[in-house]
Amino acid sequence: MPHRRLAQRELASFFSVLSHPLRLGVVFALAQGERDVTTLAAETQATQTAVSQALARLRAARLVTERREARHVLYALTLAELPAWLEQAYRLLASEHAQVAALHDVIERARAAITEAPPRPTKKPAAPRPATNAARASTSLAKPKRQT
Repeated sequence: MPHRRLAQRELASFFSVLSHPLRLGVVFALAQGERDVTTLAAETQATQTAVSQALARLRAARLVTERREARHVLYALTLAELPAWLEQAYRLLASEHAQVAALHDVIERARAAITEAPPRPTKKPAAPRPATNAARASTSLAKPKRQT
């Protein structure tokens, strides 16, 4: 199964490229159409240098193409369906987040119920036990009081 192993490596590399928040932001911005670095920097609230580095990584993975128009370089996605695929991944994560939040709410309600529950009746305190011979002996070893 060497083909499967190769496909796994390629898929891991693909996810590696998309594993950075800025690169994901660039992908979503490019989903709206071609953009230059200045526009992408403004839309992603990142520096032009950071956006250029993100674009270089996306270009190396063949996810983004570039087209020159006079002095401007415009970037576009090579896979038009990539943003829709990423949206599905976001929905999956949001669903899981909602489940975790619901579980957290259940735990918090249980904690509140425990702390607000009326106190359990306690057992009557046991009557003091008579002193043992050893206890009497230890009290007799104490220094006698001085009489004035």
